[in-house]
Amino acid sequence: QDRSAMSKPRKAQPPSEEQAMEEQQVVDAMKDQAALSMRLLRGLGLRGEQNLAFSPASFHAILSLLAAGTTGAIRDQIVSFLGPAGAEAHAALVSHFGQTPSHQEEDEEGHPMVRCATGVWVDSSLHLKPTFATMAASRFNAEARAVCFGSNPEQARSEINEWFEGETGGRWKELVPEGSINAATVVVLANALYFRGYWYDPFDPELTQDGDFYVSPGHAVRTPFMVGGYLHENMCIACHPGFKVLWMPYCGHYQDCRSSMCIYLPDDRGGLPELVRALSSDPSVLFAVPEKLVPTAELRIPKFDVSQRLEASHLLRDLGLDLPFRLNPAGQSFSEMLALDEHDSKMPMAVSSVVHQCSVNINEQGTVAAAATDMEILGCCLPSEKVVDFVADHPFLFFIIKEEDNNGVILFAGQVVNPLS
Repeated sequence: QDRSAMSKPRKAQPPSEEQAMEEQQVVDAMKDQAALSMRLLRGLGLRGEQNLAFSPASFHAILSLLAAGTTGAIRDQIVSFLGPAGAEAHAALVSHFGQTPSHQEEDEEGHPMVRCATGVWVDSSLHLKPTFATMAASRFNAEARAVCFGSNPEQARSEINEWFEGETGGRWKELVPEGSINAATVVVLANALYFRGYWYDPFDPELTQDGDFYVSPGHAVRTPFMVGGYLHENMCIACHPGFKVLWMPYCGHYQDCRSSMCIYLPDDRGGLPELVRALSSDPSVLFAVPEKLVPTAELRIPKFDVSQRLEASHLLRDLGLDLPFRLNPAGQSFSEMLALDEHDSKMPMAVSSVVHQCSVNINEQGTVAAAATDMEILGCCLPSEKVVDFVADHPFLFFIIKEEDNNGVILFAGQVVNPLS
C-alpha cells in the first residue's frame, strides 16, 4: 500500500508565474530549514549526551524576523546563516507556514492543533519603522506593542510572560526570568509554537509494558514502552544502511492536515553520533519519509517527556552567527527595524540574549509539544516486503514535521538518550 497515493492533495489550477516563483522560494527555504535543524541538533549534541528538544521552526521564524530588521554585514550574516535560499524566501516560508489550513484550533475529529504566534515589544521611547511594522504584521503575523522597558521593566516582563503563557497552552509561565529585562532593553522579539496531535493509529495503554532501554551499549534502564497492537501490524518503516525510519501520522493527515512524527533509530545501540553526522551531511533524508507499509513483527517505542531550556546565544555564536551579538551603532545595525533620529543612530545596540524553551511529550494517544523563543536587544546608554521490527530501545532522533509533498517544515526535533531523564 502506497501512502503517497492517499496523502497527495487534490489537483488545483496551475499557478501563475508569480505564484510558481513564490512556491519555489518556499521549497528552497524548507530545504534550508532542514539543514538548519541538523546544524542546531548537532551543535546541541556536542554539549554532552543528553535528551534534547527544540523547535527549528521557532528559531527560523525569530531569525528571519531579525534579518528583516537589520542592515549591512549583520543582515548578510543572518541571511547566510539561514541558508542560500535568501531572506525573501525565508520570510515567505514563515508567512506560508502561518497561513496553512492546519493552523487552527483542534476540531471534533481530532485534527492536529498547531498554533504559531510572533510578537514584537519596543520601548516607548523609540518607534518601529512603519515599513517594518507593516511587514512584520503581514508576513510574520506579528503584533507590535509599546512598553516602558526604561521606567518599568518588570511590568514589561510580566506582559511578555503572559503572552508566552497564553500562546503555549499554559506550558511556559515564566519564560523570561526576573532581572533579564532592564532599563537598557529596547526591543524584544518573541515566537511561540504549540502543537497537539493524536496518532492516526493510537496505542492501547493496556499493552504498555516496562522494558530495557539501553542508554549506552552496556547500561540499560527500565522504562514504559508503548507496544504495537492490531492497528500496527503494518507500518511505514524504511530500512537504510545503518538506521531505520518509522513514520507515524497524526489524525487528519489524509484530510490535508498533514503532520507526522518520524523516529530515526540507529541499528547499533551506540550509533546515535554517526546517525547525526549522516543526516547532517544530507538533510534531504529528513523529507524522504517512508511511504510503503511493511509487515511489522514487533513495534516498541518508549513513552517520553523531554523538556529543555537554554540560553542559545553561545550556540548560535559557535555555529557562526556572531555579528548580531556585537555592539554596533543602531544606524549601522537595526536601522531597518527602528525609526532613528541622529542621536539614536549613534546608540550602540546588540542582541543580548536568546532564550529558547521546548517540551515534547509522547504517550499512547499522541503528542503535545510547545516551544518559545525570546530574543532581547539591548541599547547601551540606550524496499522489500520482509517483516520488519522497530524496537526503539536505545538512543534515537525524532522529528515532528508539517509535510508538504516532498518537503515540509520541521516543527520540533530532538533526541532521546534516556526516556526517564
